[in-house]
Amino acid sequence: MREHGAVVHQCVLALQAIDSRDWWRVPSPGTWSPATVALHLCVSYELGRDVATGGQGMRLRSSRPFAWLLRSFLLPYMLATKRFPRGVRAPREVRPDEAEASRLTCEAACERLTRAAHAAADVLRDLGRHRSEVRFTHAYFGPLTPLTTLRLLSAHTRHHVRRLA
Repeated sequence: MREHGAVVHQCVLALQAIDSRDWWRVPSPGTWSPATVALHLCVSYELGRDVATGGQGMRLRSSRPFAWLLRSFLLPYMLATKRFPRGVRAPREVRPDEAEASRLTCEAACERLTRAAHAAADVLRDLGRHRSEVRFTHAYFGPLTPLTTLRLLSAHTRHHVRRLA
């Protein structure tokens, strides 16, 4: 929880450091503006929170054996090194809406991200303590425990903080 809180705080600081002229600017073709990245992070945490409280999760987009391989080998590597592979497309459930991102201010994004991240962390922590058998389906990794889900969200946020900087 401490690591997660620190990562979210770093993300908010990175977002606030972006020049207002660059907030909606796409740095290069095929990439997202800082506003779009911020919305993507908000949507990711909101999905985690919603799934933890009974909402719809991600659809598995790979075979179960391949998801097991990714979960058993790639995911531990990602969590240990705090690095995400390049070129992997965000699952449909967490792709940001460009129109919504074009209306999102930095202040609103920071507030929404902080609120969603803390709500997701609280729910996942409680599930991990009291209902650790619950699993969250990730599009590529398949079923994840609440703690692993929180660790993945933290690593995902850290990945985007690096890219924002």
